[in-house]
Amino acid sequence: MTRVLQLCALAGIVTGLLALTVPASAQTGWTVVPPPAGTAGDELTGSYALSNTDAWAVGFSGNTSTGPENPVALNWNGTAWSPVSTPTPSGSTPDWGFESVAASSTSDAWAVGEQSAGTKIHDSLYEHWNGTAWSVVSGPNEGVLTAVLDFSPTNAYAFADFSVLHWNGTAWSVVSGAVPALQVSADSPGDIWGISRDDMVTHYNGTSWSSTTLSAPSGTPIFEGVAALSPADVWVVGATTSGAPIAEQFNGTSWHVVTLPSSFSSYGLNAITAQSASDIWVFSNTGSPSVPLLLGNWNGSSWTTSPSPLPADSGVSIGSAASSPSHVWLFGTGPNSDNPLILSNDS
Repeated sequence: MTRVLQLCALAGIVTGLLALTVPASAQTGWTVVPPPAGTAGDELTGSYALSNTDAWAVGFSGNTSTGPENPVALNWNGTAWSPVSTPTPSGSTPDWGFESVAASSTSDAWAVGEQSAGTKIHDSLYEHWNGTAWSVVSGPNEGVLTAVLDFSPTNAYAFADFSVLHWNGTAWSVVSGAVPALQVSADSPGDIWGISRDDMVTHYNGTSWSSTTLSAPSGTPIFEGVAALSPADVWVVGATTSGAPIAEQFNGTSWHVVTLPSSFSSYGLNAITAQSASDIWVFSNTGSPSVPLLLGNWNGSSWTTSPSPLPADSGVSIGSAASSPSHVWLFGTGPNSDNPLILSNDS
């Protein structure tokens, strides 16, 4: 659920991705899904899977040669991904983009972001999905909105660099005393977890907000992803300042470092998503041409790794990951292009 960060013609890309899909499925269960037509140059930064037949991926149109940078929303209907029209605030110039998306039902979703350039640069962007269309909703201008949670039509949260906002069904307002976060995850409205300022983990217990600074065996942790499964099972992942990967788990009482597969030893973790306590996926964009992408699964007691469905010489960038009961998604940019990357795993 949240931004976790980015790296031919469309026909050529689609043809190449289709060629990749078949052998990947036979090998690992991970496949490359061709992006929808008309999305060349789009960058996907946030995602949320409401169910096996309803998921969202959002970002911004990076191909400025075809027009201004606009927010992008793709929807999964159980069969295919398709682009959904998104408006921009009236009376402004571009560029606008989404960072995060969340949904409580098929007729209630929020996407948030900011204006990256133009007359209202760094202004906040709030958009709501009512089951039929996206619309711009006014709200406090708190700068870049990096994450959103949606629990019901009358209970949603948006997170900015220095503030937290709440939707009560009528209006957005700044939450006094809340601790901001860059990425968030929640197992209920009374158990919200986030990552902020490199090594800081934030928490809302339904009554008050708090933060905890974590350490790592070597260097300072820089967290990029968070997954909350229950008040006694929370994960954060990232890398340390020494370049090592880091994963830490909260057991309801304390945090401890999780031992990762040896293949991850030289690469930080960029994203995490969890279907259950015994089915957790972590991902690494290595930056190495020979090992472009690492996919690891935790079954509750041990790790297994899956070969990447991408060629070894692929250059990719991870944007976010999401999961539903029987589906796992990974979004980003590439391979070797500025086009959307969508990977799928049916569990």
